[in-house]
Amino acid sequence: MVDPKNSIALADATPEQLRTIVQNLLHENQQMQEQLAVLKRVLYGRRRESSQNLPDGQTNLFNEHVLTQEEQAAVAKASGEDEPVKKRPKKVVHRKSMDLSQLPQNTRDYTLDTEDQICPGCGKMMADIGRTAVRKEVDFVPVKLLATTVYQHTYVCTNEQCLQDHGKVITKKADVPKPVISHSMASNAVVTESILTKFIYKVPDYRQEKLWHNRGADFTRQALSGWHIKAAEEYLRPLYNLMHQELLAQDIIHADETPYRVLAIKKAKTYYWVYTSGKFAEHQIILYDHGDTRGYGEAERFLKGYTKYLQTDGYAVYPRLPDLTNVYCWAHVRRKFDEAVTGGDTGLAPIGRQYCNEMFHLEQGWRGLPATERLAQRKEHLQPQMDAFFKWLFELGDSYLPKSKLGRAVEYALGHEVGLRAVLQDGRLELSNNRAERAVKELVMGRKNWLFSQSKRGAVATGILLSVLKTAEINHLDLRQYLNYLFAALPNLPVPGT
Repeated sequence: MVDPKNSIALADATPEQLRTIVQNLLHENQQMQEQLAVLKRVLYGRRRESSQNLPDGQTNLFNEHVLTQEEQAAVAKASGEDEPVKKRPKKVVHRKSMDLSQLPQNTRDYTLDTEDQICPGCGKMMADIGRTAVRKEVDFVPVKLLATTVYQHTYVCTNEQCLQDHGKVITKKADVPKPVISHSMASNAVVTESILTKFIYKVPDYRQEKLWHNRGADFTRQALSGWHIKAAEEYLRPLYNLMHQELLAQDIIHADETPYRVLAIKKAKTYYWVYTSGKFAEHQIILYDHGDTRGYGEAERFLKGYTKYLQTDGYAVYPRLPDLTNVYCWAHVRRKFDEAVTGGDTGLAPIGRQYCNEMFHLEQGWRGLPATERLAQRKEHLQPQMDAFFKWLFELGDSYLPKSKLGRAVEYALGHEVGLRAVLQDGRLELSNNRAERAVKELVMGRKNWLFSQSKRGAVATGILLSVLKTAEINHLDLRQYLNYLFAALPNLPVPGT
């Protein structure tokens, strides 16, 4: 092939070769223009898909339909509709007052001093005739630490006859529960607080070290990390394993993965594989599984024996798993067409995005229906929309550049058609994999603060702790009470065989 940078070779090129060179350069130019538009959006625009950052007339995934008349007509024609869907009126959002009924109740009374209770008219004492509520507010009581000494009481029988009968003094000692961290100054409550501070409030160990120092206890960051690892390995790992078994027994699992740095592992990246229950599962579970790679073996190990529905973004590892049904994410399809619009495509990309908008719009109307009724609605209304969408994709032919943003969106949708249509098999399935993505975001937010784990053990412990906490949270448990309960109960369970 003729090098376009070689002027001598260009002079000898045939007209056909020159046309090929021009076509390739035009393709490269379009790709560069798309990349430039995306980079501008990253630098100067909002990172979420917002209509404020898109060309006039474009729409957001869950906003109402605001396409131009030409784009609406194009979608209506492609899907066989006579006219575009009408806009719904915007909902009026009413701000709810804060519910304070679950907080301990307190009062603060303001009264007159004795000398001020004298009547200015006659000089006699005035009578208090009652009080009026002026306002309701939330008070803050600063955290305080206590130095607690734990005593064990011993009891002895003082009955002389008992001594004569048994020939010895009979004594008893009160049971003292084992702490979650033995031979440590940290009580169960302190360990609980350090875990919540790091994994819920995202405060890394080195900042916690200063926080505890300011409260009066010099706990080092090494001690904090050690508590977390020991609590996870010795007491919470069995609970994690039980949740893993329960998750594999469910009909629907959502999955996603995200990179994570472990200093002791020389590879640049390790990965957390995140798995969640489906929306309608009776027992909601979120699990974080740390793996050294993003390869097939990690997913195969965790999902071994699973034969139901697995909803993902279509990452190439998941289709290789045997015996299960892959379900793919329509939000990813929509996002890729949105990226094409952001990249400057105002012709075909808005039509593809609008198809996706219509599907989410239909699905939103069935949110409160039982799964069987939702499935019936999908087959009656959503399936024709999908048929029209994929028919439109096939008919595009060579009207797009394969390496362009639009080309990638089209190829992604066509390449994942079977998994995208899987939502037509079960009304409990969702159009998007947002459940797993939200769980990943929780880890990403923490990673931005604590950056990495020192060791493999630390990374695994982080996954276990996050799994226990986020599963408790999604089941509406009080996290502090729940951890305190676990740390009081688990170290004191009877050991089998003893």
